[in-house]
Amino acid sequence: MAGNLFDLVSGYLTPSVVSKMAAIVGESPAQTQKAVDVAIPALAGAACNRASTPTGANELLAMLSPSSLDASVVSNFASLLTGGAATQNLMRSGGNLLSGLLRGNTSSLAGLVAAASGISVPGASSFLSLIAPLFFGVLGREASSHNLSAPGLSSFLSSHRDTIQRLAPSGLANALGVSNMANLCGAPAPVEHPVAYVERKAGFSKWIWALPILALLLLIPRLLQRPATPKLARIALPCGTVISVEEGSFNYALANFMLTGSDSDLPKRIVFDHLNFDSATTHLTPESDATVNNLISIMKCYPTMQVRLEGHTDSTGDATANKTLSLERANAVKDLMAQAGVDPSRMSTDGWGQEKPVASNDTDEGRAKNRRTELIVVQR
Repeated sequence: MAGNLFDLVSGYLTPSVVSKMAAIVGESPAQTQKAVDVAIPALAGAACNRASTPTGANELLAMLSPSSLDASVVSNFASLLTGGAATQNLMRSGGNLLSGLLRGNTSSLAGLVAAASGISVPGASSFLSLIAPLFFGVLGREASSHNLSAPGLSSFLSSHRDTIQRLAPSGLANALGVSNMANLCGAPAPVEHPVAYVERKAGFSKWIWALPILALLLLIPRLLQRPATPKLARIALPCGTVISVEEGSFNYALANFMLTGSDSDLPKRIVFDHLNFDSATTHLTPESDATVNNLISIMKCYPTMQVRLEGHTDSTGDATANKTLSLERANAVKDLMAQAGVDPSRMSTDGWGQEKPVASNDTDEGRAKNRRTELIVVQR
């Protein structure tokens, strides 16, 4: 299943990256962060609205194809913000992507971002040209890794409808030529009401009252099978960074502990979610990027925070190999954080393999719970 687009894009926009973008567009880091918070849902809304028709979805999918996008932009985004030709090429690419997506409405979107964030309109225009390649790159990677067709891309973007309508600037619908925000991403699907066609026979009319109840009973299984849409929370960290995370998730619990917890709660143990490795490797799946990047943002906002990363496995396979793999996976997370600028001395690692199960290894569900990575806050 494709990941949450907001988290995936935001995960790359660490405070240091936002500061670099601020320097390029000539605005303050705080205002540029506000621009980030507006631009991501605005771009998602524009993409979602474009993909709401079969023709638009096919056009957007073509824009996301490997032949149209430089896939290296996502992994190298920070290094492209150092000025010179690399930054100019990035902004040129972003301008072309915005033109293709917005069809002449780029200036309107820049005006909305400027009004919502407090940056100048020229600054907002330059900022959108910087962030557009990252947004398209992440969206293109999701489309490619999950082999999305045009209808699949439309469905993926539409799954963000509620979040887009909640976070996007109110003028976005008008800028895109849509009647109102409720119709962004296409008009909501009409509610289907079951209709009973009854052959009127003597004595039957007294049972008509039971038809609505019968229809409701038939709908209940479908309603129960419908997956709940994760509710996003925006958490403002003390350093000015704002992260967008699912309520109840690992980073939600960690950020709230750092904001409201106390030293008496230490050591604080939290189990990662949305952190997965390719089978029998230390290679994190793309869906794990947002989790690690949000963790990096939290660690950078709390410079005295020290943690221990622990890897665990289920009982499948060789115990010695499992212990080695669990340590290597904990070290892989640490290495990613260190590469992003978190001091390695603030992080220690352990690998326990199958030695500390939290559930029975006799069931698939239990083994899944035992395959985990944990973070222990040892100092706030």
